[in-house]
Amino acid sequence: MEQWVMKDEFFPPGSVSHDDPAVERAMETIDVLRPSEQRELLRSSCRAALAFERTMNIDHLTDFAKNLLATVHLRGIPAYAEALENAPRGPRGSGEALDVEEVLNRLME
Repeated sequence: MEQWVMKDEFFPPGSVSHDDPAVERAMETIDVLRPSEQRELLRSSCRAALAFERTMNIDHLTDFAKNLLATVHLRGIPAYAEALENAPRGPRGSGEALDVEEVLNRLME
C-alpha cells in the first residue's frame, strides 16, 4: 500500500517529521483503533481546524492537540486499551449509560 506524505516545505521550521518516533508510536496506536474510532479522531481534527478558521482562536487547536496526545497516550497503554475493549456497553442501573470513550472525550474538552 502506497503511503502519501505531505512535503516538508509546507511546514514551518520546528515541525515534527512524519517519521519521528513519537509519531510512529502514535500511528501504531491509531492503526489498531476501530474504523469508527479512527473516523472520530479525524472528525475532531476537522472540527478543531474549522473552529480555529472561523474564530481565529488558537485555543481550539491547542486544546485539540492536548486531547489527541492524551488519547493516543492512554490508548497506547495495553491495560487501558484492554479495559476499554472489555467495558460493558449496555445500560447500568437507572441512569443514562455512557460509552467510556465518550466520558473521556467530555472530560478532555
